[in-house]
Amino acid sequence: MSEPENVGVILQKTLEKINPELRKKLLQKEIFRRWHEIFTTLADKISPVKIQGDALIVTSNDSAVKDMLKFGAENFVKLINEKISPDLPIISTIKFGINFDAAPTLKIPTQTKPAEIQIELTQEEIAECEMQVATVADENLKKILLETLLSRAKSQKRKIKLGWHKCKICDLLCPPKEILCNICTVKEREKMVSAIRKIFCTAPETPFREIQQKIIRQFPHLYEECTLEKIDAARMDLILQRAAKISYGDTTSDAAIFLVQLIRQLPREKLTDAIINRTLKEFKFNLADLPPLKDYKFSKSKKLTSKKIPPL
Repeated sequence: MSEPENVGVILQKTLEKINPELRKKLLQKEIFRRWHEIFTTLADKISPVKIQGDALIVTSNDSAVKDMLKFGAENFVKLINEKISPDLPIISTIKFGINFDAAPTLKIPTQTKPAEIQIELTQEEIAECEMQVATVADENLKKILLETLLSRAKSQKRKIKLGWHKCKICDLLCPPKEILCNICTVKEREKMVSAIRKIFCTAPETPFREIQQKIIRQFPHLYEECTLEKIDAARMDLILQRAAKISYGDTTSDAAIFLVQLIRQLPREKLTDAIINRTLKEFKFNLADLPPLKDYKFSKSKKLTSKKIPPL
């Protein structure tokens, strides 16, 4: 007499016959439940977000793990399918979610093609990759990780032959004409804007050209990006931020006077009561609260309208 089949197996076979798509969706949910079982030591460094069609969306804050997924996505897809459902592939690709930085675009001179450059790793380089995966217990995962690391090492070596160099801030490789990598460039831009705002907070009357010279001396690698338009944009952001904290009718507080200084770009000693009142009145619709009805005018049709704010 034959052994009775497991209930789970019977249900799976039934689902496959009745609704194979439903079975596939149920199996896809298993990825999230068995994530640590599949990826073991890497499970805490990669986060599954959702599944779109046949694509698994993941995120990670670890740059080394990101590179592994970029270069070994096909291997990781194979690993997941084999662990969850060897007979029915449930995902076909891995895509990077919102926290995943896109791989930098490689600009290669037209006369040189990366495919034509033959790259071979030395025994020392191979041994270094093997050392990084030595502690991984799962042999299948260990093999995939090693293949990924070797692929990444070859890619890095190829880039260096094409003239790529280390970022001046971190150790990531940059294209020949770039000084910083993409990540450091974004961080330095944020620091630049913060430095511009700091100058305005200290001396709101500072001319744009003077600010530009100071910022370029502080961030020489961003000299092309430190335009007068960006300086004015940083000033306007600061103006709107400060205006949202000032009540209508306030013309004497330090916050209100500082706002007028920012708008008019005048030192405090050159502000008169007339300048302060006129500036705040023109800027009234950007303050924390709306003006009272007496500061609106009525048209002949008795409809409530607001006065136009003259340009600054």
